Amino acid sequence: MLAGSLLLATTAMAPAVVSQSATAATEPATSTSVYQSMPADPTAVVLGSAQFPVHGDGIGDDTASVQAAIDEASRRGGRNWLGNIVGGARDVTVGDGGGVVFVPEGRYRLSRQVDLHASVRLVGFGAERPEFVLGESTPGFQDGNQSFLFAALRRPFQPDTPRSFGNNDTFGTGLINLDIRIAPGNPAAVAVRFSGAQMFVLQDLDIHMGTGYAGIDHNANLIQRVNVHGGTVGMLAFAASPGWQTTLLDTTFTGQREAAIKLHTDSKLSLIRNRIADSPTGIVATPDQTQRLYVQDSVFQNISGSAITLNDSESVPGGGEPELVRAQNQLNVVDTGVTGTGALLTTVPSGRTWAGPGASYLVRDATLGLRVDDALSAAERRSDGVLVSATPAAPASFARLLRSDAPLPPATGGWVNVVDYAAARGVTVGTGTSDDYAIFQQAIDEHDTVYVPMGQYLIGNTLRLRPQSNLIGLHPRQTWLKLPDSAAGFTDPDQPKAMIQTPLGGRNQVTGLGLDSAQQTAGSVHVHWRSGAQSYLADIATQFVKWHPERTEPGDPGAGDPGYQYRGRHKYSFWVQGGGGTFANIWSVAGWADNGFLVEDTSVRGQMYEVSIEHHEHREVVLRRVRNWELHALQTEDHIYGWRSQAVELDDVHDVLFGNTVFFRVATVQGPYPYAVGLHNSTGIVIRGTRGYRPDNVVNTRWGATIADVATGRTVPEIEVAYLGVGVTGTTPTPAGAHIALDTPEIRVLPGRSGSTVLRVRNDGRGPVTGLAVDAEAPAGWQAQARPEATRLPVGATTPVAVSVRVPTDAVTDGTVRLTVSFTRGGERQEIPQTLRVRVTGENLARGAAVQASSVLSGNVAGNAVDGNRTGARWISGSVDPAPTLTLDFGGPADLQRLDLYSGVAGSESLRVRAFRVEALVDGAWTTIGSAGANTASPAQVDLSGAPAGIRQVRLVFTEPSPTDGLARVFEVEIHGIR
Repeated sequence: MLAGSLLLATTAMAPAVVSQSATAATEPATSTSVYQSMPADPTAVVLGSAQFPVHGDGIGDDTASVQAAIDEASRRGGRNWLGNIVGGARDVTVGDGGGVVFVPEGRYRLSRQVDLHASVRLVGFGAERPEFVLGESTPGFQDGNQSFLFAALRRPFQPDTPRSFGNNDTFGTGLINLDIRIAPGNPAAVAVRFSGAQMFVLQDLDIHMGTGYAGIDHNANLIQRVNVHGGTVGMLAFAASPGWQTTLLDTTFTGQREAAIKLHTDSKLSLIRNRIADSPTGIVATPDQTQRLYVQDSVFQNISGSAITLNDSESVPGGGEPELVRAQNQLNVVDTGVTGTGALLTTVPSGRTWAGPGASYLVRDATLGLRVDDALSAAERRSDGVLVSATPAAPASFARLLRSDAPLPPATGGWVNVVDYAAARGVTVGTGTSDDYAIFQQAIDEHDTVYVPMGQYLIGNTLRLRPQSNLIGLHPRQTWLKLPDSAAGFTDPDQPKAMIQTPLGGRNQVTGLGLDSAQQTAGSVHVHWRSGAQSYLADIATQFVKWHPERTEPGDPGAGDPGYQYRGRHKYSFWVQGGGGTFANIWSVAGWADNGFLVEDTSVRGQMYEVSIEHHEHREVVLRRVRNWELHALQTEDHIYGWRSQAVELDDVHDVLFGNTVFFRVATVQGPYPYAVGLHNSTGIVIRGTRGYRPDNVVNTRWGATIADVATGRTVPEIEVAYLGVGVTGTTPTPAGAHIALDTPEIRVLPGRSGSTVLRVRNDGRGPVTGLAVDAEAPAGWQAQARPEATRLPVGATTPVAVSVRVPTDAVTDGTVRLTVSFTRGGERQEIPQTLRVRVTGENLARGAAVQASSVLSGNVAGNAVDGNRTGARWISGSVDPAPTLTLDFGGPADLQRLDLYSGVAGSESLRVRAFRVEALVDGAWTTIGSAGANTASPAQVDLSGAPAGIRQVRLVFTEPSPTDGLARVFEVEIHGIR
């Protein structure tokens, strides 16, 4: 996030108050422009300036100027080398630190894709947000689903070089305080294609998709205060490159035609204070994908189907390690309201469904995946099913769920530009050549909000903020505060000294800055944070340094590779002491520090969102004597030389939540580590969702355990855990609501016949269910019935519901029977949909069946007739067999539909089988069930629908094998039916 990138208060975001009525309108009010005026910054590019003229009226085409402005911002960042990570390597000949394009209030019509180069941020300003409009029926946006309006690219702007999307070495790109509108006639349009590694941000956007396809495709890092209206899909979610989480804060999806969010390729989403409303489905996984989905303090409203649809764990392809892969299917839903919605969770293809205890309810705790309760104790217990613990709640009570936990940015009218402040006093700052500390501190002492334009500022002493001080930048890879090397007071690790220090209990906001503690400063700390619960530290990056040993092996990365330039020894990166507040989109990657994020001696509430702590030699995150913190979407990474680094250390820590964590070890890491989280004298520790699995170099890249008690030696060895609780006190979650599942979600019924299955309804609620009924709706001409065995269910009871389906004789396509389970609980009537798929085409029962022939000519064996090849190898009967036979055994009873016989010689009709009869073994005797005569076709077809049910063996008797030599020549026998 960037300057002022604060979680909007409830009054400013897409509405925090849910209507009392589940069917009330949910279109949010117009969102607030968080930057009312443009700050002065000579390094930034300004759209609409003389160099980049625009119409700004929504009519004239402004695409060329918008693209030229982005290109220029990238060029400037390439030339100044600020924030460089991959420039000079990996085929990048310029710096990759990007820049800022300021977009004034106005409407800008676009007519083609706009390339958003690496680390370029578009920042809108004005009394109202600027809006980019894709013109009505714009050519190129009609077909497919990958016609992007904005696309985040991997590399800085370099003319005549190939374009590719952002990936694991792309950092810092953003769209902020802008709106996007897709005009009618663009069904393939996608507003933003957004993928990268760290520091990406979509923030303060309203995306109006109309009849377009999707608001966001791919995702990276932080999506905050983004409202997506309409479209086929709101968001197509993928794992942020190279596999990290994505956090959605204070975000809304409304009115999508198909689904609010579609999950692909292990997308690892954390949804916190999100509202999903007025769509057929809420969040749905694509087939064959594992998911780690975390939802907290959110609301699902007016969803006609299930709020969440995930894949059955057992249905996910497991590769070489199916149990480990399937264990990665994880769901956590915490303190989330559901109203006017069919059910909370459905898993497919089984169709198993879990509903809440009423028409409107609060989910206290829902999990799917491995759950370890009372971990690290003698009472430790495991389960791997679905738990839904919920209580009835009125929709009006959900308003509190959506209240933000951080302040709005300070109004831009009150910002004091430190460059202008210094110039008025005859001082030049930001050149990176002289110490700017004195004028910086003077500005902080005199003004509440100090804005830092892009540049490099040497700061030779600690910047001390007052309780109300704010320090604001707009781009953390282009706005650097840097220690002079060997700066006085920063060299003693036993006396740590901070670049920035905040006061105890302060309401400070520090955002949008890069912090560089230089090399020979072993006592340095980037930030010493002591501020209170209303404070905010966000969009902060440190210098990119991977810890590097003195000695390396041949072939190991050396000096010159990105990140491996130095071998320093530093104290801390971020040091929270006695403070708290909100921390978001922070990248602590100065690997030479003792640890990347230290929190100690505090019970002030703290919450972290989307924080990456990487490459440190000893420990990534350390908590000592801490209470009341939540760490969401924390990502750590041990690299090739840092294999001795522990992900998290907890000492005397209580009531702390880790939500949707990635404890990662790179494929080249040189050694193992026994656990990711080490714990001592700590209770109330909850870990909800972890990633620890890697399919390669398993000895080193997998932690020996997720967590260990370093005093007792007890561990939780599983490396993929949906829920893990250590010393958690209070009420044990108990199931609530209803569980509904078909014995089989799909049945086969031949035309003209009937089929059946059983639907089971279990009452998991706190009171009885009465008036249970199941309505069955079938396609026209079909018949379907559902009869519950009981209409009243006490708590914990299950009743079977017999479901029967009759298919008409003229049915030629598969169908769907829609079942609606309804019942009354606590005076409220609930309706929960289920879907039964009915296949009418049958399968080829003969393929691979056991087969015997009465005779064989040479090597033309009977198995050739059931190998699935209609034109290849054949079975040919013997020359002295006047009535040859083939006998097939299906291995179990089946209902038959028809037989197709492929015979003769390829390209000729003369030697095809002329006549045969089909017999079935019924009650121990062969009985004719069909026949063919005077045949010249291939295939010859025989209707078997009149055969008795439950046939296991079929015999073909060739009464006229061929018209000339009496040999039966059969390419393939296909017998269609259902088992």
